[in-house]
Amino acid sequence: MLMSFKKIGVLFIFLLSVAVVFTCSKAEDVEEEITENPEPDPDPDSDPDANIPANRIVTINTGNVVGQIYNFWSTRPMVNQTRFNSANFRGSIEPIKDYVESYNMVRTMGGRTDNLNMFYKGVDASGNIITDFSGLLNSMRNFMSTGFKPRIVLSKVPWEMVADKTVNTYGNTSPPDDYNHWRQYVNAFLTTLVSEFGMDEVKTWRFRVSTEPNYTPNHWNGTKEDYFKHYDITVDEVLKVIPDAIIGPGNMLTESVATYTTELIDHCATGTNYATGAMGTKMDFFSISYYEKIDKNTVALPQIIEPYRNKLNSYSQFSDIPLDIQEFGMLRDENGVRGISLTDGTELGVSWYARVADLAYNYRITEIYDWGQEIESSNLPQGRRNVTKMFQMMEGGSRLETIDNINVHAGVIPAIKNGNIYLLVYNHNTTRNSTFKRTLYPRLEGGEISENNTWKMNEWTVDKTHGIMMHELYKDVREAGVGEKTNGRIYGNRPSDRFEDGWKDVLNSNLAKYKTMAELPQTITDSIIEKKDGKLSLAIKLEPHSVKLLELIPE
Repeated sequence: MLMSFKKIGVLFIFLLSVAVVFTCSKAEDVEEEITENPEPDPDPDSDPDANIPANRIVTINTGNVVGQIYNFWSTRPMVNQTRFNSANFRGSIEPIKDYVESYNMVRTMGGRTDNLNMFYKGVDASGNIITDFSGLLNSMRNFMSTGFKPRIVLSKVPWEMVADKTVNTYGNTSPPDDYNHWRQYVNAFLTTLVSEFGMDEVKTWRFRVSTEPNYTPNHWNGTKEDYFKHYDITVDEVLKVIPDAIIGPGNMLTESVATYTTELIDHCATGTNYATGAMGTKMDFFSISYYEKIDKNTVALPQIIEPYRNKLNSYSQFSDIPLDIQEFGMLRDENGVRGISLTDGTELGVSWYARVADLAYNYRITEIYDWGQEIESSNLPQGRRNVTKMFQMMEGGSRLETIDNINVHAGVIPAIKNGNIYLLVYNHNTTRNSTFKRTLYPRLEGGEISENNTWKMNEWTVDKTHGIMMHELYKDVREAGVGEKTNGRIYGNRPSDRFEDGWKDVLNSNLAKYKTMAELPQTITDSIIEKKDGKLSLAIKLEPHSVKLLELIPE
């Protein structure tokens, strides 16, 4: 009998240790489960806050403005500006003008693996560069005909400017052997644009010097100091042509392989300028890359952006310049698989995007350059395109103060616009198969609420069963017997990552159905709500990956 009790004790200790390990490995899920269960409903005849956990209540002071709902979504990167030479391509992007205003065009100066943009032709016997910008002018004229605004990345260094023509991932990443030749080339490149489009126009464009210069050797095959020198000299030459140029350094890689981080800000603030010998270098904006990895089960933006935000804030001349994310997306799926897709096309991407937007406003991230919000081979919106539509409804409004104890990836972005109050409410879980629903309880008081007793409410919803067509497409493609690449990326915005060519036939044959499913649905129309005890109290039920927009109109 004694032996039995000992065995039971050992077994209990073993099981307890297993439980501890499992709990630690699933810390995020446990935290979410504790916050979700139980979920009491308040007694409508008593204090509506009495039985609600404090970490679900969001108090909104409608009389205190903390910022603006500014447009962060309207710039799209473009790897190859010669695509605008195609009339079909120019026509295909007309529908995105609803939310896209600018294109940021990279690798415009040569040094590419595809040998496009070969404008630099070497030097003559006198050391003067030889160029042919006819191709540049052709593609830029075609681009300007679209009405979009250009942004130009001044890279890469042409192959002919380096003796060691090492081909790295994105082409030539070495600095020029002779900076006199590079200066001449920068000058000629910009002079050509100014001569064609006029100084008044070109000085409104943004110019970025390189891409991810801290990604060695893939984007920069030199030292940190080599890039500082390259930046200083390039800026100096740009300003000779365009004295009022808007210019900044390359977007900083934020992956673990980055060779340095905030030192570039220090150099531009207090370092010795390699071109002028003076202290500091002009920097009109600063930017990073931010790619989430679904298999990491994180929202990594806070720890990524904080060092840069804090460093910029430490210098008065840089504390208020734009801080952008100029490469952005979800790089890998939950299986750790990459593809051409750079985002998630389902409700997971929807709630993640809302969470990122909330953080962007909090950290004063000015713009997020977006690779695109449509499904491949169509103009069908991804789910998060519907979130952008929600933000467009709020755009120009005043962000309101919120007070809450929410410690997970859920929240409320409130704004007032033209006398109406908008609440963008979201619930994000970092795993696709999460079942953790939440109810959040916004409490609106003060300001506008004190002046009106009755409000009309409209609601729009995006979640797995609202405003999403990707699951239906996958179902139809599989039922059609199209080959599936089981080692391909799943649920990205490019179905070709996952399926063989037949998926396009399925898409086209069911296009009307998918278009209906992908529309942003209004889920409540003209519901009447009343103020009670001096505040407007709401209960918003949210699916595991969900975004809702509420519009409150005073009656």
